[in-house]
This record gives sequence, C-alpha cells and structure tokens, in this order.
Amino acid sequence: MATAPDYKNIPHSHRLPVRHREVQRTFTKLSRQSLVSLVQQWLSKKNRDFCKPYLLSDRKHGEEEDDDELYEPAQSYEELQETYRELATRKGGRREVLDRMLDGDWRTGISMYQLATAEIQYLLDHPNALRWTAKRLTKIPNARSTITDMEVTNDSDHLPRFQAQTFMSNLARELTPLMKAHYLITRIKTSPMTILRVYIHDAPYSSEGSLAVDSNSTDSAKAVFFVWPNGSPFVYSSLATLTGQVVGDDGRHLRDIVQQAIPKAFSRPSARYQLTSTNFTTKSLDALLTYRGPGKSNAAAGGWSIFQDHSFSQNALDFITTQKGDGHEKVSAGKTAVNGGTKAGPGRPKRPLDEKESSEAKRRKEVVAGRFGTSAQSDDDQGLERFEVRVDDPFPSLDGSSTAQLDDNTSTLDAQASSRSRRGRPSLLDRTAEDLEEIGNGQDWVPNVRITFQGTHVFAGIRQLAEEGVVDGEKMPGWMTGEAGVTIGAVREGRMRTKEGVPGI
Repeated sequence: MATAPDYKNIPHSHRLPVRHREVQRTFTKLSRQSLVSLVQQWLSKKNRDFCKPYLLSDRKHGEEEDDDELYEPAQSYEELQETYRELATRKGGRREVLDRMLDGDWRTGISMYQLATAEIQYLLDHPNALRWTAKRLTKIPNARSTITDMEVTNDSDHLPRFQAQTFMSNLARELTPLMKAHYLITRIKTSPMTILRVYIHDAPYSSEGSLAVDSNSTDSAKAVFFVWPNGSPFVYSSLATLTGQVVGDDGRHLRDIVQQAIPKAFSRPSARYQLTSTNFTTKSLDALLTYRGPGKSNAAAGGWSIFQDHSFSQNALDFITTQKGDGHEKVSAGKTAVNGGTKAGPGRPKRPLDEKESSEAKRRKEVVAGRFGTSAQSDDDQGLERFEVRVDDPFPSLDGSSTAQLDDNTSTLDAQASSRSRRGRPSLLDRTAEDLEEIGNGQDWVPNVRITFQGTHVFAGIRQLAEEGVVDGEKMPGWMTGEAGVTIGAVREGRMRTKEGVPGI
C-alpha cells in the first residue's frame, strides 16, 4: 500500500544509518580534535533530545550482551562525557574516536542535527572547501518611497531585522510545498557570521525510512550553505556540495529555489527584498569577509585599503602624507656605506651593490605600496584564485589604407567565431544584447578581448610582479590592484564598468 506524501520538514531527531554514504563521507574527513569537540557539543543538555547516544538503559529488557560488541555502552551522559574528555587529553588517531562514535555510542544512527553540525565543523576547519558567490540583499524600490543609491552609502537602515526564529519560519513556509528539507542555522562564535545549512531531500516523504535510502544519484539529496556576515547587506551562497561531487541539473535547480526563497523570507508587506549579483566568487571565506563583509559595501580595496583597516590614526578626510621613514632610511644607507669598506667575508658581497639598481627597486616598492596599500599580501589568507575581465575599449584607429584590410580580417574572425561552437554553459563575460547594441552604435571596432588571472593569490602575484618591475606599477590600471572588488567584470577606458550600481558586468 502506497503512503501518502506528507507536508512536514525533516526534524533534528531523524536518524541516518551509520553506514550511510553522507555520514561516512562527512565524518571520515574530520580531525580527531573536531570529532571530540562535536561529541562534547552533542552531549550538552540543550542538545540531548536530538543527539541521543546508545546507553546501557537503551538495551532491551532480557537482551543479552553481544559477544561481537566492541564498545560497552555507557551508563549515563556524565560517564560518556568523561570518556571523551580522556580521549581529548591523550594522543591518538582520529580512527579511534570515529570508531567509538559510529560503532559504539551512536551505533543506532546519526541524527540530522549531528550530520549538520559535522558538515559545518568541516567547513570551519577547511574554509576553502567550497566555492562561494556573494549576493547583496537589496530592498526593492517602492514607487512611493525615495530611491537612494545603496551601493555608495554604508547606511544599513534598509536591511531587515534578522531574527532567526522568524526567518526560519518564513523560509520553511516558502519551501515546504516544493521540497522536503532539514534546516539548521547557527551563529559562529569564532567568526562574525551566521551559517544556514539546508539539507535538500528530493522525495515526497520526510520519514526516517526515506532518508535511509542510500541512492547513488547525485541529485537525491544536497546540502546547501548560506552565510550572513554580521551587520552586512551581503549573503554568501555555496556553489557546490560539501563533499565536492558534481551537482546535477536537478540538484542545482533545487539549490536555486532555496536561494530565491531567502529574500522572500525577509520580506514584509511594506518592504520587499531581492538578492542581486555582486560579481564576486571565491573559495576563501576570509576573502569574502574582507571584500564583502561588515562595512565593506564600498569596495575599499587596493590602495584604499589603508582607510578601511585603520592602518593609521589620521582622519581619512584630513589625510596628509608624512616622511617618517626618511631618517631611518638615511641611517641605514650610512651604515651600508661604512660597511662597504670592510673586508669581504661570509655573508658579505665581494663588491658593493649597484646603487642605481637598489634605488630603482626601492622606488618600485614605494609605488607598489601606494597602489596596493595593505592589501594583496601573500600571507594574508585572503587570496582570490581567479579574476576575469573583458576589455571593451575600441581598437586604436588606423589610417584609411589599413581600414579595408581590417574590415576583411574582422569579418573573417567573426565568421570563425560564429562557426565555432562553445562547449558548456555560457560565460558571464559573454556580451549581452545591450552590450552589442552599444558597441554597434560606435564607429570604432571593439575586439572581444578577455584576460584571466589564475593562481593561489591573484593580486598578491600582481603585486610581486610590480615590485620586480615586470608590471609597471605607475601605469597599470586600478582594477589590477583589486580596487573594483569583483572577480569578474568588464573594463572600459581603464575603469570597471557598472550597471545599476553594481560593479562588474
């Protein structure tokens, strides 16, 4: 007999088998310290209702002790807490703690709450595990209200009040008719942010039996993460699952449904909100908090970073450059001149350094310090791994004799580009109909030039190239220093183009 679909969400107490794919894939990635920390969190009094371990009292009456039982059940929560305190104090591998958890104390299954906290713990341990996209929560303008440019102001009056209980109730009301899901929202004490995890269960049933079915399909269930920085109008959304498997079209569609429901959960009859793109994507949560964190809505990066991180005590409106380092540098130069007359020995050059070369290197470093400020340091853990731009500047004008030849070459290139099919999804750098119309109205030819910077820390690499003289620090455009605060965008006349107040394309 078929069971009728229900209209309930998945509660915290529902359990997954310990051999379930999601459980094994998540818990085997955690360190020993993280596993012990999770157990201590589960055994606290406020979480015991949906993190119940297998105790001696849970053994059925008359049931004999199993000879194959690896771990004797604890008699109470206090005894179990003491056991894991001892595990935390002594050395050992994570397998010891993991086997104790899955084969012993939680042998009857891992609850949805436990799985959610384990995935969030892994995310905190590995902040570069996911690829994130920053979106801005903006208020839909009302015809009766005055429209203000929220991109250039740091006023947070337009932001809705974030009350977790009300928000989760509104979000569940939006999503329950469309999907079964498990929700967990938690505020991170070590970082200024709140994390929402939505476990999407693509099934009409919310029972433990339907959850226990371990399907090999990548679209059967997905965990989607959203991060709210404290006091910030931005929302970060994950682009992939935590375990890194390929997301199918169905899973991506369900994720987009959750993303569309978030601004609706914030909205009220008198205030409607929407999520707008900021053209900023990265794997680093630290970089997100730097470029799209609290107070960072004005994209003060590059050389302007000295004003946002308070690296000096002056007022930004009364900024005056000083020459405090001149005296120290002159003393150092004097010592170098004196040491230059000493005998050559270990650690000393046999002949004095080229003064012209050292002065040029010093000049380059001063220019780079002015262009990049305190940003783009190789050890700041705020690296962007990819930066893409499209240059929309017209081709330099040529004389009349070369115009015909240029037109012929252009038509040939256009024919080749149209005949060549591009695989995969269209790029965000592809020109829209409005872009093509704008380019067509001009008299000059605008080639389709795209530049991609890729590495572990793109702007730190550009800064190093400028210090070495490979890139001219004085002539390079501002977007190469990260001033635009985007990871993808279009450039014209040396500036990042903007549309509707959002930097980028």
